[in-house]
Amino acid sequence: MAIFALAAVVAGCSSGAQEAGPVPSGTSSEPTTTSATTSEETTTETTGSTSTSSSPPLCSDQAAKAKVDSQQGAAGTIQTTWRVKNTSAEECRSFGYPGMDFHTAGRWLDVQVHRGGTLPGTEQAPQRVVLGPGESLYFVSYWSDVDTDAGPCKEFDRVKVTLPDNFESVELAGSGCLNPKSVRVGPVSGTRPA
Repeated sequence: MAIFALAAVVAGCSSGAQEAGPVPSGTSSEPTTTSATTSEETTTETTGSTSTSSSPPLCSDQAAKAKVDSQQGAAGTIQTTWRVKNTSAEECRSFGYPGMDFHTAGRWLDVQVHRGGTLPGTEQAPQRVVLGPGESLYFVSYWSDVDTDAGPCKEFDRVKVTLPDNFESVELAGSGCLNPKSVRVGPVSGTRPA
């Protein structure tokens, strides 16, 4: 089972994890807004073909602290609930699926995460999350920690978490073993998974 340090090192890494969420488009296609503390909707004003929004900026690695909220393993699968705290003095927003990568044997594995699924915490559709200062978002990840037909389990010593629509990662110290082709993530959420 993987064991992670509870403090994150905020790193401006030059190459973030893959599959970090929808690519920003300049207009909001995010269907709803949820908040870590309220369920108010953000108002968006549309004029012609341009969209103006009073939305806060994206949550980013520059103002985030990530840690493992909980972790359990059984039958060769590790389930981890991640907590990412807004450490800025301003609100921030997030929508979509985070990216992840794992460091092993002197290199990053360039993991391609699988989004969504049927496992608990991965089955819901993405929702927009707005975090106030000091509030947290959560997401769930799963991976296999045994050798399979898809390949051997690889020992790792660090993890990168890349928030949706970001290209820089939060890096955490950690250790464990995973099959790089087995990593699955759920969307970010303003509430801790049950």
